[in-house]
Amino acid sequence: MIRHLAALVLMATVPLTAGCSAVGRTQPLQMGTVQKGAKACAEAPNIAPSSKIPAWNSPAGYALNWYYNSSASPVEMESVSLIDAHNLILDGTIVYEMPHSENPLVQAGGWPTFPEYANPVLWARRQSIPGAVIPPQTSTISVPGPKARDEYQFALEITAKTPAGGYAIGDQITYRQGNSQYTIRSYTGYAIGPPGPDGPKCQAQENAIEAAWQSS
Repeated sequence: MIRHLAALVLMATVPLTAGCSAVGRTQPLQMGTVQKGAKACAEAPNIAPSSKIPAWNSPAGYALNWYYNSSASPVEMESVSLIDAHNLILDGTIVYEMPHSENPLVQAGGWPTFPEYANPVLWARRQSIPGAVIPPQTSTISVPGPKARDEYQFALEITAKTPAGGYAIGDQITYRQGNSQYTIRSYTGYAIGPPGPDGPKCQAQENAIEAAWQSS
């Protein structure tokens, strides 16, 4: 079972960026997600066969953030890491293209379910980090449709270190454009919790994420 612990705001038109290491320059990579507002928690293990989370250390997937390249040149992804991670392991990240801001991935679920619900052609074109390249966009339209810009969803594969689960308050992406390196942080919450009578036991993780967001 996947529970969204707070409202997800989709396709925000105001880019929110942070952590640029090329001082004085505009970030090429822009964020399409409102910050400190989205969290998702996976129940592990989950006895429902469709969840594809049979054990406490089965991988869960989260695709809460998407980006676009507002510059005139491609950018290459170098690394992704979790921010303030507690008992979670980031196993990998893929970049999934959404042409014209359409056909997004599911936002959270067992990692093996992601290709099941993805557009098969677009899933076949997914890129791994490091090495994923995001080309520049010419459209400024974020509303899905034939004239909208192409956006790129980042899907994180995460597992728990212990049966008690854990949480992280966001993720950090490092990328390069030419000789310049940039860092961008996204504050969306990731959590894994053990089974409970009404879904995953995630209240402690949710409270910790909220407290960390308030102090950051």
